Amino acid sequence: MKLPKTRSRLESDLGMIYYSTDAPPIGGRLRQVPEDFIVEEITPEGFVVNKDLERLNRGEGDFSLAVLEKRSRDLIPLVSMLERRLGAQIGYAGIKDRSAVTYQLISVGLPLVSWIPPSDIDGVSIRVIGPARWQVRPGDLLGNRFTIVIRAIQSPPDGSALRPGWVPNYFGHQRFGVTRPNTHRVGKLLIKGDFEGAVKEFLSSPYPGEPEDAFLARKDLRDSWDLRRAESSFPMSLGLERAVIRRLLERPGDYKGALLALPGDLRRLFVNAYQSYLFNLALSRRLEEAGPFDVSEGDLVSPLDKANLPSRPIRCDCTNLSRLRSWVASKKAVVMVHIPGFRTRLSGIDAEIYTEIFSREGISQKDFAKISESNFEGAMRPAVFWPVSFEIGQPQVDDLNPGSFKVALRMTLPKGCFATMVLREIMKPEDPAESGF
Repeated sequence: MKLPKTRSRLESDLGMIYYSTDAPPIGGRLRQVPEDFIVEEITPEGFVVNKDLERLNRGEGDFSLAVLEKRSRDLIPLVSMLERRLGAQIGYAGIKDRSAVTYQLISVGLPLVSWIPPSDIDGVSIRVIGPARWQVRPGDLLGNRFTIVIRAIQSPPDGSALRPGWVPNYFGHQRFGVTRPNTHRVGKLLIKGDFEGAVKEFLSSPYPGEPEDAFLARKDLRDSWDLRRAESSFPMSLGLERAVIRRLLERPGDYKGALLALPGDLRRLFVNAYQSYLFNLALSRRLEEAGPFDVSEGDLVSPLDKANLPSRPIRCDCTNLSRLRSWVASKKAVVMVHIPGFRTRLSGIDAEIYTEIFSREGISQKDFAKISESNFEGAMRPAVFWPVSFEIGQPQVDDLNPGSFKVALRMTLPKGCFATMVLREIMKPEDPAESGF
């Protein structure tokens, strides 16, 4: 199957090579205002988390459940701040978009009567909805519902042409950073044990899309490595970078220790981003060599449940090859691709593809075992996905961009799937950052 390729350099650099459709792009821009991109989490019980959710029955226990609404805020720094203020662990099911209005369930490791939700954090609302016997953990969701407005479209699009079929299940732009697409680069340096390199990539690699004050501060640090000057020149908006700089000033040369100034979730995210990058490379190779639905001996195939989520994978062999091919062709099952880790058991086409990728990257699976604070054993991810639901409105005159049009859409996706992967099929951006991705 010959698939159309992206024309975006950023997407190519992140391994997102192919589209599933050759439909002409509508162009446009996302997230012109935060309300253009609304994300509502769907709980394992099937409830949509938003302003209307009043209670969940998870028993009487020592945890509190709350709806976290945030507007244009990064989740991980916010969670770290809340944990410091409350003196308790915050649990969450997934990381939501920064440039958006998002609703998600969180747990607080305190009984209801022992804390009051802070109300003085800009762009954040926390509303308690009841007690729970257990905390919210990563992956504790069915999926997410997205309500999105695409603006600045030059001519009114044909709505029927915008409905997606299957979508390559790439990890999206935001996993790596759009303005500074380097989280995976930091992650690679971490698994190689190059802590100095990881710190310098995090602090002093300037990217053109950054605000000017941040760009110039990073560039000066890269050229001079004057940490004392950087302490005063780095803008207050770069709070995490400033924390690393302060730690290095306290303990010069201790790059590994300096990374401990970052939230643990962020350090893990760096390595996860590198795993995601490797997955994207492998998925693109598989799409190129075998297509999205071809099944061969050694492949892993997972039946899909009612929520379009994969169940226990089945290894394909000569006894079940015909049956699994039929399931995949009828959308009852999906081919799985490995997310590499130190316990990944590669087989079939995946083994051939990853052997070449590891050689080119200069890594081995054992490198993922070097990070002691977390378990990067690997996982599996569907090669493709289908929206659970998809609705699109009629094109309208864009009130924010005279002479242009806008279109609103709502879709529900299985957990782990990126709405931007559906949107890139529709918009096909050459410059994802400029297009609001």
